[in-house]
Amino acid sequence: MNDIENKVIKVISKVLKIAVDKDTTRKNCSKWDSLKHIEIIFSIEDEFEIEFTEEEMAETDSVSSFIRKLDNEARL
Repeated sequence: MNDIENKVIKVISKVLKIAVDKDTTRKNCSKWDSLKHIEIIFSIEDEFEIEFTEEEMAETDSVSSFIRKLDNEARL
């Protein structure tokens, strides 16, 4: 696991108050509702000092999608 992946998992686990992994999504996690999704977005933005567009907020609906997005940002 890389540093980005570890941080994303830690942030999302903290917000949802459960253990998550790369396979956790909004669809398979009952605690990941719309309000928690906004809280996750804000927490990720704070942790990585980035800002998501509205489109990105809608597209990032899993732990792995956050990791991919942040990996791509790191390469720019």
